[in-house]
Amino acid sequence: MTDTASMLGICGELATQLAAFLGLLLAASGAHKFLRKDRARAAAREFAGVPGRLAPAAVAVMAGAELLAGLALWVPEFRGAGAALAALIWGGYWLLMLRAIARGAREVDCGCTFGAAHRTLGAFQILRSAALAAAAALVAVACAACGADLFTATQILAAFALLALYVALDQAMALKPPRAGELL
Repeated sequence: MTDTASMLGICGELATQLAAFLGLLLAASGAHKFLRKDRARAAAREFAGVPGRLAPAAVAVMAGAELLAGLALWVPEFRGAGAALAALIWGGYWLLMLRAIARGAREVDCGCTFGAAHRTLGAFQILRSAALAAAAALVAVACAACGADLFTATQILAAFALLALYVALDQAMALKPPRAGELL
């Protein structure tokens, strides 16, 4: 195997693992919007600026898009498209956060946490959305370059472990800032 083929193989393995995690995260996020629809509708109105009468439809569309992207990430033939959709979703959330901060609306609930608590919009939420969008874009590029494979049992277990760590960090960051001040 050449060095280039070896690097592409490693890239493909990492992208496949990342796709498994991102797919689970999107599925959990989409399901969360359906399960906590009142909070999701409030976030659509207050955070995204969707008119009240359109908030239920907007939440249904976003939850459906997240579920679709999450499912597509788990199907090798659709993984690249699912990753591209995921990058658009998280990129859109990132832009909405920047807009809210620019307007001085840091206290608005973006609906970005799985728990009941939310935290003032700041550096953590901005970096998290940007990192998720970048990770999804990386998977889309890797799928175009390397193709996509089925997940192995260890990749599925690792994806669940990563999701558990993500949720734990999400909840820890919702409790209080990691230091006295915020970067933004």
